[in-house]
Amino acid sequence: TDSPLASEISSPIVESGMLTIGDAVAPLRTPERPELVPSPLFYDNPAHTKLMADMLSTYMTGEKAMLVIGNQGVGKNKLVDRLLELLSAEREYVQLHRDTTLQSLTVLPLLDKGRVVYQDSPLVQAVEHGRILVVDEADKAPLEVVCLL
Repeated sequence: TDSPLASEISSPIVESGMLTIGDAVAPLRTPERPELVPSPLFYDNPAHTKLMADMLSTYMTGEKAMLVIGNQGVGKNKLVDRLLELLSAEREYVQLHRDTTLQSLTVLPLLDKGRVVYQDSPLVQAVEHGRILVVDEADKAPLEVVCLL
């Protein structure tokens, strides 16, 4: 038999420049750099579709941050990446850890032809270009870093 969840929300629909998941509807974005739009290996199922509908509804309220909580390995990043793929939204990604500093949130040192150069971090890139920033493992970062976010 079909689960009640399966009959409530149909699979995501992308047409006429809009994404529809259940009752949630959002305009597709136009990526300047399509290579930054995630393309995860993803198999839709009713539970994930319901979660994506809830996330899309929150996105459409204009909320600037969304917290996705769950056990390790349950697919939080896959779910977010799938929603961003459906929206054609560019993503910047940063994984925090115990050694993350306020400085490392804004600039990245790189070695270029034997010289150290500094590049804007994913956080700065996301702000400057209107991209979505995915912050992973925020619970691992020092308190002063989390407070800044």
